Amino acid sequence: MIVPGAVVAANRFGLGARPGELAAIGGDPKGWLKAQLAPANAIPAAVAALSGTAARLDALPTAMGGGADAQKNVILAALKMARQDYPQDAAARLQAAIATDTPLVERLVAFWSNHFTVSAMRPVVAGLIGPFEAEAIRPNLFGRFVDLLKAATFHPAMLLYLDNATSVGPDSRAGQRRGRGLNENLARELMELHTLGVDGGYSQADVTELAKILTGWTIHRPNIPERAIAATRGSAVFVTPIHQPGPKSLLGETYREDGPREAEAALDMLAAHPSTAKFIATK
Repeated sequence: MIVPGAVVAANRFGLGARPGELAAIGGDPKGWLKAQLAPANAIPAAVAALSGTAARLDALPTAMGGGADAQKNVILAALKMARQDYPQDAAARLQAAIATDTPLVERLVAFWSNHFTVSAMRPVVAGLIGPFEAEAIRPNLFGRFVDLLKAATFHPAMLLYLDNATSVGPDSRAGQRRGRGLNENLARELMELHTLGVDGGYSQADVTELAKILTGWTIHRPNIPERAIAATRGSAVFVTPIHQPGPKSLLGETYREDGPREAEAALDMLAAHPSTAKFIATK
């Protein structure tokens, strides 16, 4: 006999029932769901077997953010990486969903991957979407939101997708020397889509200040002098010469010059903000 609660559990919280699964759920759908919520369930073998971000970034040219020819070479290399790796990543993800004994986990992966979106529409990112999900989303499914937020924000896929990898503080050493400037894409998406929500109480000035706080965080490349790197998070690094110096004011709080720790502190604040709690809970 199929219990109605088993149907609800399989369809609303999972991916639909496989043959025999409703009988296996039986009369304890809550127990079936709770048993899936364990860190060991987050990374299927098919996903774990894929190459990671560090190996894939090694295939990209080192002159990220250079002139027109350098940018063309990066795009060509990224397209090649996407053709090679993206189909394998997609197949592994599909295989995990089909074969999983923990469909609630796959449903959560899909939810958070959608929340922290990186799109294959940008060629430079397509080959990193699989590693992004495997390295930033899956390991943080059962932990704190702030850890998931930081893992997603500082992952090279996100830094490239929303252009923080090439954002330069206007008053930084690199900004003054090269005339390059600030990119606000990541800062805007962080507040509008990842934390506070569009009505979360921030202003354009806050977007600009958060963009300044985030400067310095980019992807690791062989042509970055080791003396310029002040911090490392996986394949992301904080490069001091491109960080906007001086204090910044975000949502009424002042963040003193503190290098890579500025962004960590700002994300701590955004994760704990009441508007974030409302926005995430509503989703």
